[in-house]
Amino acid sequence: MAGSIDAAGLRQESLSQSAESGGATMGRLRPGKVGRMRLLTVRWQRRNEAWNRRQRWRRERQIVGALVRHGLGLTLVRTGMGWLLPFQRGLLRHPRRDEPYSGPEHLRMAFEDLGPTFIKLAQILSTRGDLIGPEYASELARLQSAVPEVPFPDMAPVLDAELPLPRDEVFATFDTDPIGSASIGQVYRATLHSGEAVVVKIQKPGMHATVEMDLAILHRWIHRRASRDSVMAFYDVEGFFDEFAFTLRNELDYTNEGYNADRIRAIHRDDADVFIPTIYWDYSTSRVLVMDEIQGTDFADIALDTSLTLEDRHRLAVVALHTAFTQIFGEGFYHADPHPGNFIVTEDLRIGLLDFGMVGTLTERQREHILDLAYSMGAGDTEGILDALWALGVTEPEAQRRGVTRDFDHLFYRVRDRSFEDLAAGDMVGELMRIAHRHQLQFPARLALLFKVLAMLESAAVLVDPDFLFFQALEPEVAAFLRQRTSPTTVLRRVGRDALDMARLVEGLPHRVDRLLQRLETGDLELATRERGREVEAKRLRRAINRLGLAIAVTLFLVAVAVSVLAVEVAEIGSSRLAYLRVLLAAGGVFLAVLGARTWWTRNR
Repeated sequence: MAGSIDAAGLRQESLSQSAESGGATMGRLRPGKVGRMRLLTVRWQRRNEAWNRRQRWRRERQIVGALVRHGLGLTLVRTGMGWLLPFQRGLLRHPRRDEPYSGPEHLRMAFEDLGPTFIKLAQILSTRGDLIGPEYASELARLQSAVPEVPFPDMAPVLDAELPLPRDEVFATFDTDPIGSASIGQVYRATLHSGEAVVVKIQKPGMHATVEMDLAILHRWIHRRASRDSVMAFYDVEGFFDEFAFTLRNELDYTNEGYNADRIRAIHRDDADVFIPTIYWDYSTSRVLVMDEIQGTDFADIALDTSLTLEDRHRLAVVALHTAFTQIFGEGFYHADPHPGNFIVTEDLRIGLLDFGMVGTLTERQREHILDLAYSMGAGDTEGILDALWALGVTEPEAQRRGVTRDFDHLFYRVRDRSFEDLAAGDMVGELMRIAHRHQLQFPARLALLFKVLAMLESAAVLVDPDFLFFQALEPEVAAFLRQRTSPTTVLRRVGRDALDMARLVEGLPHRVDRLLQRLETGDLELATRERGREVEAKRLRRAINRLGLAIAVTLFLVAVAVSVLAVEVAEIGSSRLAYLRVLLAAGGVFLAVLGARTWWTRNR
């Protein structure tokens, strides 16, 4: 499947290049031949559009096929009937295993089957436990982006086209065996003629066209659905998709990753414990990135290193946490993919960072509110937690503040006999997302990403030091930034900023009052009210009706399957009627999967 998509992307890119060269050639033709060239160009454009439509339809069939195949299992699991079809036995090309598949696992496998765009989408969704639920977010976080390697002869044209000089004039040595292969690109070792050991990150051929096709399909589907679904509009699913598309397109342009690396290197320019690779801009482009090689062992394999002492392991874990917090609270610009493979321990026990394609940003105000949140959580102050969350932009569309307060009080009651320092950050983030999902709280994308990064940081640090306590190491970091926040310089800067905001408010107040009075005079001012209790009851009734309809549909489908099996076994049915029967059963399966997906979406509103 991936191979066909890459081939489609290559053809589309080559057609585009041919069109550009054809346009340049037409400009040099004599006037008598211009009309004929224009006719040929129009014909070529029509053929190209038809070819693009065929590729889009083929890709849509692949997407629908994967969603139906895994959606059937998801539907049965959600209705408590997963035992009826043992997908773990290899049905519908599911991997064989002894334990039944859960609903979140069916969703993860669907994303895995659909390639790089959907893998990246799943990684973004894994940060939004407030939207899809913590169980699904946790499962999507396990999704692996490793894919089969593309042979170097297929990668070489991309490298040769992007380098400013022939390959042998840029690199003294180049190992054609990749040291890493991901969904978008592959990484190779090389040596420059000046002697520096480097790694070369090359984008897979046709990747840009493949991603753009997937984004166009998803955008059309989401736009049609959101225009008719008030819940999707309420959660701003289109805005979420636009943010995802922006992030993915940035990752396709390797120059953005290089700029991110340069900025993070500037943050740690005086930190002797951190190593950020240098980007060689003379040889780097949007599809090729050349940077220093970091030689060492990543956090995923460091547990097997018996040469490290307990003190060394603890220091490495603390340095990793300090590095992240310097980026987050010091500059508001941080590495947003801190999984264990992106931390490298060098021979001199420094920590090197890799893969700067995904970064997070925070404003100064957001950093202040997050510090307030961390302090309130450490003190067990529920009201302080809620004040900080509301200040960060968390909304409460269906929940009263009283209900959210009660859930936080219950959380702190459960951990009352344990020191806060002994708690795991991942568990606390999971509980926070569980409360948010239960009360339909909407987390800003930046805040959800930060929570996910903190949980990933803890997981990486524990691999190095199994006795590492995240909140124990976090306490001095937060205390240091709180002291910095109350320093005279910071206070004066904040007072000046608040005074400027107040001046702007006072300046614009007369105009706003005048506009309000005009709307009152013309009768254009409207007040909207909403009865929360009635909306909640209506939602519960809709969900109950959907579940009942799905249960009836599943029962009828299973009865039809049983009758069909008996008919084939007992009666003599011709091949034509048997084929017709199979088509009906397949149509019923597709309808059941679509109905189940709709019921699942309604339940998770």
